[in-house]
Amino acid sequence: MRYVIRTLKLTALMGLAACLALAVEPGAWRQAGPGHVWRFPQDLGVHPDYKTEWWYITGHLQPEGRPEAEPLGFQLTFFRVGLTPPDGTAPRTAWDPDDLVMAHAAVTDPATGEHVFSEVIRRTTPFLGGFGAGGDSVLAWCRAPAGTDAEWRLEHRDGTFRLQVRDDAKGLRYDLSCTPTRAPVFHGEGGFSPKTADGNSGSLYFSQTRMAVTGTVYRGETPVPVTGRSWLDREIFTSTLAANQTGWDWLALGLDDGRDLMLYRLRNADCGEDFALGTLAEPGADPRSLPGTDWTLEPLEHWTSPHTGSSYPVRWKLTIPGAGLMLLVKAVLPDQENVSGASGIHYWEGSVTIHPWDDPDTRLGRGFVELTGYGEGSRPPV
Repeated sequence: MRYVIRTLKLTALMGLAACLALAVEPGAWRQAGPGHVWRFPQDLGVHPDYKTEWWYITGHLQPEGRPEAEPLGFQLTFFRVGLTPPDGTAPRTAWDPDDLVMAHAAVTDPATGEHVFSEVIRRTTPFLGGFGAGGDSVLAWCRAPAGTDAEWRLEHRDGTFRLQVRDDAKGLRYDLSCTPTRAPVFHGEGGFSPKTADGNSGSLYFSQTRMAVTGTVYRGETPVPVTGRSWLDREIFTSTLAANQTGWDWLALGLDDGRDLMLYRLRNADCGEDFALGTLAEPGADPRSLPGTDWTLEPLEHWTSPHTGSSYPVRWKLTIPGAGLMLLVKAVLPDQENVSGASGIHYWEGSVTIHPWDDPDTRLGRGFVELTGYGEGSRPPV
């Protein structure tokens, strides 16, 4: 859902390959379902029996010496797209990769109004990129975009996630350490998160909803120390969107009172809700599931992208009566759209602030929102 390469020609070819790979019928791939026995750190590593998985980190960073400034928003996502089913029945040659590595990174600076996005797509080879098995310290890595002599990396050592991103052409670079301060939150029954009402399609899904961040963001060659908070989503699956589902709205919200909310709604062609689910994690209590009947998300304002012509909601009313919440959620900047030159997919991925519905000047927390399937040709291929 969320993808340049060394030459424009190779970019186009690999982007097409990625889209085709994501659209392949499940075949011999394992389907996500109830009953998965979670093990850590093993489940942080690659799961080659499933077709698709991702490691998705978003967060907010406060530059040192600027406590009054609106924090920077950041994203790093590594996607694994399986190309060769694990049963060995697919014809192949020595040149055929098992997987594609796709990585997306972005930084949003409210002070300048800039949203900088970069991407990489590689075959899994010892020279271009790959994924670590369960227990390996390197979870995912790939060579940086053309013109940058570096690697993008996601590592897990001594309980801490370490992120490295660099794209000299885009002026995008950060090195961050993210340490969980809470136990993992599992979504759905035992970490199986359904995506349809009949429960026949879904993913294995958990989050580290609160991670303390330290590290460095670079402005040109100047390192800027930062601190902050981040959120990790780990999702593993094979099934694709149902035929009537065109995209999703996903929210990861951290309230200053200690509550964390993950919410998603899958939309149909007329932007109606096809299926929705959420999780509320509260300090000192077990996380509880929030069926779509327990909450409503009402778009209030839209922004039309000058890059793609797509119209995205950027302000919402969120109501969860059972939790006593009626909230205003609003984008820090309207233009936080990621436009992939490699795959042709575009989506909105952005930092938001959270407020009481009746007091928009009071901030209750921060979060991230992802919006996919808005506009022509933007249906996610997963």
